[in-house]
Amino acid sequence: MSRPGAVLVSLLVLALVSGGVVYAWQGVGTDELSWRTAAVTRRDVQRVVSSTGTLQADPAVDVGTQVSGVVAELLVDFNDKVDKGQVLARIDPTLLEADVASAEARLSEARAGRDRLALGLRRMEALHARAAATDAELEVARADAAVAEAQVTSTSVGVERARRNLGYSTVTAPVAGTIIKRNVNLGQTVNAGFSAPILFTLASDLTHMVILASVDESDVAQVHAGQAVTFTVQAWPERTFSGTVRQVRLDSKIDQGVVTYSTVVNVDNADGALFPSMTATVEFIVAEAAGVLCAPNAALRYRPESDLPTVGDAPESGDASGAEGGRGGRGGRQKRVEAAEGVLWTLDGGALRAIPVAIGLRGAECAEVQGDGLAEGVEVVLGVDRAAESDAGNPFERKAGDARRPGGF
Repeated sequence: MSRPGAVLVSLLVLALVSGGVVYAWQGVGTDELSWRTAAVTRRDVQRVVSSTGTLQADPAVDVGTQVSGVVAELLVDFNDKVDKGQVLARIDPTLLEADVASAEARLSEARAGRDRLALGLRRMEALHARAAATDAELEVARADAAVAEAQVTSTSVGVERARRNLGYSTVTAPVAGTIIKRNVNLGQTVNAGFSAPILFTLASDLTHMVILASVDESDVAQVHAGQAVTFTVQAWPERTFSGTVRQVRLDSKIDQGVVTYSTVVNVDNADGALFPSMTATVEFIVAEAAGVLCAPNAALRYRPESDLPTVGDAPESGDASGAEGGRGGRGGRQKRVEAAEGVLWTLDGGALRAIPVAIGLRGAECAEVQGDGLAEGVEVVLGVDRAAESDAGNPFERKAGDARRPGGF
């Protein structure tokens, strides 16, 4: 490339850079920014501890059997309402009846042996009275009679046990209620060799239920008996239910290093909308403020950038609110305000104005606030969308119909 051509290229590059610098210096006015705002509202604010739990019938009674065998009769099904003492199922009693007959036969044999030895004892006592039997023979006869009497008692207990087991073959309801679980089918063999198998689960009163919620150890100190609770279930996503804490159990559970405590929550289920084993998302109401001014948490977190114009008093950098000091713009003043608990920002003629506020109860969505000039309906800034500024800041990009800017092409 010739020397004159190189000089021409250098001048062209210099012109491009100069145009971009001039354009960047001009900046963008606040009318080109897209502000995100929300209104201060008057509402109830709650601080809650969140948890999950499972709905359970209260009380729920497991009905099992103490004998093994084949289920010969199954007289109830899921959701059936039963009375106390009602027969639910019968286990085949054939073997149990045989056990009773065998025990009774042993008892008859033991009684016969007792009677025989008792008769021998009386004869031995008569012989001993006439000096025809020794003292040793009399003592042996008395001992044999005592053993026979003990055998009768032992076999009597065996008969009673066999009869009881036969009675257990008929499974009855211990309380009145509703069958919520049936774990056995007709013809199924149940084995009670190691533990009593659970055949049915009865809910005595489904109009009252409980939630067993797992509360994290970091939150359990804020939960106590009598505390109000709200919860939701997936079956009714638009509905919020209420309850009351009955008990915080001291028995802890550790799962992957996380310690939780079971908390029992009383729940009214008069309309039957809640079913056992539903998963509940629980919120324990730790603190509550009614009818207070509430500002969005995002507005309290917002801090304007230093290049945005402000009017009035600007919060001092490093104060309790953590706000950065703004520069005065469009007639804005540089006067500093005293540190406040928090700062909300409103729009005043296209610029930002700070409202120092005292922060009260913080909720999940908003926080209780108090401040001069703060009222219901005041729009506060949540943030700013600089997409328009970014698009305008490119000197080489121009939308159709836009006028050519200084320094642009």
